[in-house]
Amino acid sequence: MVKENSPKFDSPPKTQTVVGGIERVINTCGMSRILCLGKMNSAHVAALLLHGVEAVGLSEPHAGAQDDHEKLPEESFSVPTTELPFQDGEFHTILVTDYLEHVPAENIGHALAEIRRVTRRYVWLQVTTSQGEQDPPFLTVQNRAWWERVCFQAGFRKHPAYYSINSYESLNYDGPIISILLERISDFAESKYPLSALEEERSLHMDMLRDTGTRSDAHVGRYHFASKYIRAGDVVLDAACGLGYGTYTLRGLTAGSSFRGIDGSPSAIAYANTCFGQDSSVAFSEGFLPDCLVDIPDNSVDVVVCFETLEHVERPEDLLKEFHRILRPSGRIISSVPHDWSDETGEDPNPYHFHVYDIQKFSSQLEKHFDVEHLFGQTADRVKLANGKCEWVPRQRLLREIPLDQDYSNVESEWLLGVAAKSPISGLNVPYVERSYTPEECLAGGNALAFARDYENPWLVRSMVTIGSRTSNGRLREKWAKETLAISASHSPDAGAALCVLAYLAVGREIDLDADVNDAINRYIDYPASTNPNVLRWRVSLAYVQALLALSRGDRDDAKRLFRWILRANAASFSVTLLTKPAQAGYLLGLMEAADGNMPAAHRTWQRTVAELQAALAEYFSTAALPPPPLSCAKHRP
Repeated sequence: MVKENSPKFDSPPKTQTVVGGIERVINTCGMSRILCLGKMNSAHVAALLLHGVEAVGLSEPHAGAQDDHEKLPEESFSVPTTELPFQDGEFHTILVTDYLEHVPAENIGHALAEIRRVTRRYVWLQVTTSQGEQDPPFLTVQNRAWWERVCFQAGFRKHPAYYSINSYESLNYDGPIISILLERISDFAESKYPLSALEEERSLHMDMLRDTGTRSDAHVGRYHFASKYIRAGDVVLDAACGLGYGTYTLRGLTAGSSFRGIDGSPSAIAYANTCFGQDSSVAFSEGFLPDCLVDIPDNSVDVVVCFETLEHVERPEDLLKEFHRILRPSGRIISSVPHDWSDETGEDPNPYHFHVYDIQKFSSQLEKHFDVEHLFGQTADRVKLANGKCEWVPRQRLLREIPLDQDYSNVESEWLLGVAAKSPISGLNVPYVERSYTPEECLAGGNALAFARDYENPWLVRSMVTIGSRTSNGRLREKWAKETLAISASHSPDAGAALCVLAYLAVGREIDLDADVNDAINRYIDYPASTNPNVLRWRVSLAYVQALLALSRGDRDDAKRLFRWILRANAASFSVTLLTKPAQAGYLLGLMEAADGNMPAAHRTWQRTVAELQAALAEYFSTAALPPPPLSCAKHRP
């Protein structure tokens, strides 16, 4: 439900510490030298110093400033002028709180120019949007849009993490205090592409990091959405990247290894290279889709981002086919299209749009080549009502998932966003490329990271096994697991992983295990020792999840049997990472024995488990053997 009225906010506090805490500043701007401006600068400097950050404070004189000055540490300064007593680019980041509100509106531009002069990279700006009970009153009180515009005019753009500290839907309302996270544009880029130059091509291209309002929020917000699906080491393609702001945003928000933006506009690519192409991991090139993809090898890209593009392409199915070709198994495409922007004739009045999309058309095109993970609807400021009458009404910023099994006829949103994956099953004949871990990490990880060595299809780990990498769509994990079982050797790590996926889906009550799968799990657990270390991993993991399932159906004896099996399985011979299973098994087995009234047995189980875990850890971490901890054997008290 969309709220019709703005919420009522309490008056802003008279002392404004940074919203969200000083850790948010460090996490988004780094730990390099920071200048703190404003009434609370002494508190911020102290907090930064405690975090190991080199910080300096400066207080502009205004009401109460004298009291603040008396509290400032030696690292702080106070000057009676708007000129900052620092050299050009002396600070990596400037934290500005309770400062610019005390500057007359006609002098804000000069104050921002001074801030830009002394920062090399970032500005965290926090301002108050209402007078409240301020005494004396602030000299400049404006809303977010006003502050953003003056900051862009002063040579800043939005920081890539802007929408991490300001969630998309929170921007529907200005609170009493707002945060605006900025990045300094280089002098060269600012002189070559002033805001006035961007205004000339606004109908075709706009750098949404230098724009304000619902449309820019929606465009950049989509890239923030996409960043959640990019894994460490991923190779990312931004197809139809425009001016490159989205490619740059993805680079700033993720641990991907390389980012390439392609667009058919020479002027857009020139802008992207000038403003965003200084990072060696980011590259921009000119080309028309899909023909420009011919130089990209098969199975070489991990994520394709393609926003507001399919409707511009005469044959979108051919483009999706090319995306499938270049994506690695388990790779993702994250795409968006306008949602039914048709007029009374049934056509899209935009002369650059070849197609009108609804959910059925969008999802069916994706499904021809990919497995659809998620669909979302996004709105910036209006929607077309789902009444068949071509009525558009105002709506606020909104981003909501659309269940894949729901009736799509009632969905109202401006855009559709789809997340789809290239099936990992296609990876059987594709050489595995490790992107998430370095060779050194793989060597140190041993058996736990030996995917290429031990699995028939190592691509499975990225799509249905590894938490944080795998799909969050349980139905897809079930589908891929069953497909894996159909083609894998019955006692391979691949089969073990697939059985474990199904078993945990059953624990979460997302599916019911049929008798055949349950029998296959039991046979896998009872399989004799294998020379493949990852078989042991899945035998132990399957025994643990089977014990949980036994508990869920009230079969305590079977659960105890499986927990005891785990404690005898020598999980440490696989990897220290597998020790979590005997730790949990020993803990739960002891609890069950205690619940049965057999405290001596519980005591022996816990003490033996701890001692064995300590001994195993000592081998991995070269630590002296520790004596077992004392465990009380006192009677249970109700």
